[in-house]
Amino acid sequence: MSNIPPPNSPGVPPGQPPQPDYSRGAQEAMAVAKNAAQDAFKVFMQLIYNPVGAMPSAFASLSATQALSVGVVFAVVFTLCLLLGGSGMMSMAGLPGGMLESMGFKGFLTLLLTSLGFAAGIAAGNYLARLIFKGQGSIGFDVFSGGAALLPFGLGLLVATLLAFIGIEGVVGSVPTMVGGCLMVLVLFTGLTRVAQIQEGPASYFVGAILVVGATAAYLIGRLCMKVFYGF
Repeated sequence: MSNIPPPNSPGVPPGQPPQPDYSRGAQEAMAVAKNAAQDAFKVFMQLIYNPVGAMPSAFASLSATQALSVGVVFAVVFTLCLLLGGSGMMSMAGLPGGMLESMGFKGFLTLLLTSLGFAAGIAAGNYLARLIFKGQGSIGFDVFSGGAALLPFGLGLLVATLLAFIGIEGVVGSVPTMVGGCLMVLVLFTGLTRVAQIQEGPASYFVGAILVVGATAAYLIGRLCMKVFYGF
């Protein structure tokens, strides 16, 4: 039998053994994640100066796949903001968030899944709006719009938590959360009217429905986690 080694895989220097499939897969995943992070940063720099007005043009500059990836990155950042900000998400969902500090990893996992559930619910609400009112767009738009709306809200909650940590609470301490919440509503409305091309009247009311879908998803997932992890 011939002892001639098989040809090297593409991109592998001559004389070196070919890389295992799992290694190439990991490298490809890292490349995809890096590209998504770079796209998200570019969009973030557009939205940071004009969160509402720049939203349609930022979305138009992305392909469907890029919009989906950027939306996912924004949703992850939103979740991280909530994790760093404590149990605010649980309180919003009507769950016993104050208990999480003593619940260890299970509490962390509950908060993580609840936050992701809220983000997924917002995207689902965008999808329902397009479906009901025959709006334009795709799943990429639903995820992008949801992520772009949740990003300022998550950052506002995080800043409010940091202010509370240094003793600034009350009306002044709640300003970042209120600003983030207002921007969340405005970005969702802008996405429905200027990207999905839904009439302003129905869109005005359906923004509330989107938030209800998100809060409901967070509540159900949070309750399920509490039942599975703690039996209540």
